Amino acid sequence: MVTLLLGEALEYAGVTTLHPGGVGALAVACMALLIVPSRFVPLILLALAVYLPSVQRIVIMGADFPLLRFAITIGLARLLVGGALSRMSIIWIDIFVIIGALTKIVCVPVTQGNPNLVFQQIGSAIDAVGAYFVMRASIRSLADLRAFSTGALWICAPVTVIFLIEQSTGRNMLSIFGAPAFSQIRMGKIRCQGAFSHSILAGCFFVALLPVWIGRLGEGVKGVMIAASGLLIALTIVICCASSTPVVAMVFVGCGFAGYLFWRQLRLVWIAGIIVGIALHFVMAKGVWHLIARIDLVGGSTGYHRYHLIDKAITYFGEWWLMGTAGTRHWGYGLQDVTNQYVLEGVRGGFLATLALFASMVFAFRDVGYWLHRLPPRTADHFLVYSIGACIFGQMAIFLAVSYFGQTTMIWWFSIGMAGFLAEKRMDDRVIKAVRPSSIRRGRGVRDAPLVTASGAGAIG
Repeated sequence: MVTLLLGEALEYAGVTTLHPGGVGALAVACMALLIVPSRFVPLILLALAVYLPSVQRIVIMGADFPLLRFAITIGLARLLVGGALSRMSIIWIDIFVIIGALTKIVCVPVTQGNPNLVFQQIGSAIDAVGAYFVMRASIRSLADLRAFSTGALWICAPVTVIFLIEQSTGRNMLSIFGAPAFSQIRMGKIRCQGAFSHSILAGCFFVALLPVWIGRLGEGVKGVMIAASGLLIALTIVICCASSTPVVAMVFVGCGFAGYLFWRQLRLVWIAGIIVGIALHFVMAKGVWHLIARIDLVGGSTGYHRYHLIDKAITYFGEWWLMGTAGTRHWGYGLQDVTNQYVLEGVRGGFLATLALFASMVFAFRDVGYWLHRLPPRTADHFLVYSIGACIFGQMAIFLAVSYFGQTTMIWWFSIGMAGFLAEKRMDDRVIKAVRPSSIRRGRGVRDAPLVTASGAGAIG
């Protein structure tokens, strides 16, 4: 397990660690960030995330700048100077993302009794808010989203080879950049991690990317090839990671896409799921969250720890709800290891931070649902929009068993940024009456048959 409370409380924090290859990669990335079309900016950040470990960092006046954070700052500055950020409408997801970041900047230094932690939390806020707004400002149409999906496939395909080599040799090729040289072994199984801080995070990262590849299925032969290739990448890396959490996450992603059969009744599905959960809670002696303790798909799982953490978070709610807490070690054995994103948000920023995370999910689903009921059904565009919801749903499950840190946080903010793109288009589309009937009959998509605003402009395409 990975002990985590403050996000950067790692052995390599506060120390400048640079490899010439890492410096070269950052230099090339920064130049590219300034000259490539805006829709390719997230791809450059993605490449840094999957190939450069978080240990590669520059410390400036006591403030940590992992190379990815440095690149996010450059990308954000480029979009700000270019006016892309100023042209965006303010949406509810923006507000909750900012609230979540601000609460931790305020609360962590207070609960830890260390004013210097303000700088640490500002750095984490740059990662979160920066990655979110970079994605939201870069994706302006479904064509841009498709370009991201295709580019991500080409970037991540070589990572599969790196993981296969690590699985067969027990040696991490990316150790030259500071990743552990030898793979972790649990119950006789090699747990590969590549550039990531832990094997679980590595598997979850690529499972979180999987929906943007599967979402291309409706595009004929090309779409099937992209979806199949993405599934092969994610499945290979998950197997190499040898952890239950990414496996369960893949199951939830599959369930999310299975729900497409009932896309018109998704609200009823959610309500039914909540009712079933409440019913199970009252018939189970230890609460519905005890189901987590029973999951062990690959051996050596720590499901009981995750159940115990949720149980104690509820017990100690009065301690952390206002501004978080200084630590969770006293909650129980091993519970300083906060392997639950919902709990970690509360520990760092109080119940408001946890509520902001939930609210961003709720509004993301609302905006996905809005477009599902306005786009021509059963088309490539319709399924692609649905895949954004599946991406967020899969990570909702992941958050019950792991808390993101390092470069893994970026994939969540990218996901919620995609939903932010839909939310902004929803605001532009408030005066919409209907999709053009002739376009629906022809089965054409958003870019061919855009939803029309009062000005006649396309709302998504």
